[in-house]
Formats: sequence, structure tokens, C-alpha cells
Amino acid sequence: EDKWPKGIRANGHLMLNSAKMSKSDGNFLTLSECLEKYSADAMRLTLADSGDSVEDANFVENTADAAILRLYTFIEWVKEVLAS
Repeated sequence: EDKWPKGIRANGHLMLNSAKMSKSDGNFLTLSECLEKYSADAMRLTLADSGDSVEDANFVENTADAAILRLYTFIEWVKEVLAS
């Protein structure tokens, strides 16, 4: 936690599953919650996919779930290739 940023600035809205993140509406995930729910690597893939244009960044939980499966499949494939 000592290496975490002190703050984050965003231009536009941060979206969660295509809805604006809002603490008052309960539509909000902290980084700590995400890391508990998904692996750090799955988070990296999902954040990289969440948007890099002028559009609002959209974190989609289904994408994070799929990232875990993609990572697992890739790791298993690498193990098979190395074993043969």
C-alpha cells in the first residue's frame, strides 16, 4: 500500500459495467476490492481494455472474469508447449 498513488485524476466519468461509478448509488469498486475479487494480472488486462480514448473509461466485470480464464488457458498452453 505504500506504493499506491495518493490520488487519481480523471477527465470524464469512470464507468463500472457501463454505468457511472457512484458511491451514493452503490455502483463503486475500490482497487482493494478488485484485487480481492480478481487477480492483479486480470486487473491489468481489464484496465488496459477499459478505454484509452476520449471516451469514458469503462471497467466491465465480465471482462475481468474472462481475463482470468484467458490467463489460465494461456498458462496451461505454455506448460504443454514446454513439456513437449
